[in-house]
Amino acid sequence: MIKHNEAQSIRKTYESIVKRLREERIGFDNQLQAIEGTLKSKEREYEELLLLSHDAYHAKEMAQAELHRFEQGVAEERKQRDKEVQEKKALVEQRVAM
Repeated sequence: MIKHNEAQSIRKTYESIVKRLREERIGFDNQLQAIEGTLKSKEREYEELLLLSHDAYHAKEMAQAELHRFEQGVAEERKQRDKEVQEKKALVEQRVAM
């Protein structure tokens, strides 16, 4: 009788362990699905950010090129203005010398 009671107790213990493991498996499956869904979402976000990064880099390069062209234009205008000033100074000096 004692062995029968021990066997019943062990059986109940194992049954409760199996029950708990089955319940956890359901929870783990749900957790795994949620994690996989999050992973897919993050991968899509990463791809979008990568595209945005490329677009931003291209826009930066275009802006830098435009700035360089503008700076060259300003330098040319300044050079032309300085040349005109020098010519006018020379004319004034010639008139003063006369």
